[in-house]
Amino acid sequence: MARDAIARQYDVDADSIMILLSPGQKGDYQLGTIEFAPKKGRSIDLDKIHESITATRLSGNTNMSMDYLEITARGRVFERDKELVLKVSGTGQELLLSEEPTAKDALQRLREAVARGDKVSTVTGRVPGWDGRFPLVLAAWAKAPDAQKRKLAVVDFKVEKKQR
Repeated sequence: MARDAIARQYDVDADSIMILLSPGQKGDYQLGTIEFAPKKGRSIDLDKIHESITATRLSGNTNMSMDYLEITARGRVFERDKELVLKVSGTGQELLLSEEPTAKDALQRLREAVARGDKVSTVTGRVPGWDGRFPLVLAAWAKAPDAQKRKLAVVDFKVEKKQR
């Protein structure tokens, strides 16, 4: 069901969608991961993902849930008012970067890399609020203020290798 919702996205590369099942279950549900990527030259809009999933039965009476939504975004990281911000390449979108408790010191390491002048190429992080049963997640996202929708809790990042 979620795969079909993702595939409806005009900016998702349908060939990139993979459902990776994990051993074990959570209640009656099989554990797994859904991975996908945008079409070349495109960016995936979280509001459109929300809209597509809401159009499926996942927005109704289901116990299916998610543990987190993790994204990797390309862009430029800079400091503004003592906070780190990711300006997403090819869009006008900016994401305020925050600490992810499960990622040991990732935000601090990123802050140090930016202070050294390293050019950060990608940031991987978890979108706050995308955890729990789908109906509750979808309802909360619909009501969330824009500022909440522009946050990303840092899990990892990559820097461009320096030219010699």
